[in-house]
Amino acid sequence: MNRIALASGVAGLLLLVAAPAQAMYTAWPFNGRVINHSMQDVKAWDGEHDFYTIRAGITSSNLYDVDHIQLAGDADWCKIGANTVTVAPDGRISGCECRVAHAADECAPAEQRSLLSQVVSVFFGRQRTETVVAYLTRVTPFRWG
Repeated sequence: MNRIALASGVAGLLLLVAAPAQAMYTAWPFNGRVINHSMQDVKAWDGEHDFYTIRAGITSSNLYDVDHIQLAGDADWCKIGANTVTVAPDGRISGCECRVAHAADECAPAEQRSLLSQVVSVFFGRQRTETVVAYLTRVTPFRWG
C-alpha cells in the first residue's frame, strides 16, 4: 500500500473518531489507558467522569478513557492522550504525552506531537513512532519508468 494513502487514511480516521479529551468523549480505540504495577493507588481524571482512583495492581479498561493521572506526592499530572501509560512498581510513570500543572490542562504547543505522530503512536506504539513517521514522511524522488 502506498505510504501516502496509508497516512491519509489513518489521519482521516483519527479526525472522524478522536475529539479533545476536555470537551468530548474520545472513542475507542483512542482511549488513554493505565497499567498500574505500583503498590499505590493512582489519582485519575477524565472529561466524562471527573476524578476517580485506579487501584494498585489494576489495568484500566479499554472502554474507559483516562485523560490524566497523578501519583500521591506528585505536583504535576501526566497527560495520557491516546497512549497506554505504565506506572512501574517503583512509582515511575512512562508513556505520558506531556506533564501539566492541573488535571484537564492540555500539553503546551511545543510538547504536542504532530497529527501523524499521534496516529502512528495509536497504531504502532510510542516506541516505534519515530521510525514509522520518518518512513512515512521520507521524500522519494519521482522516477519516470
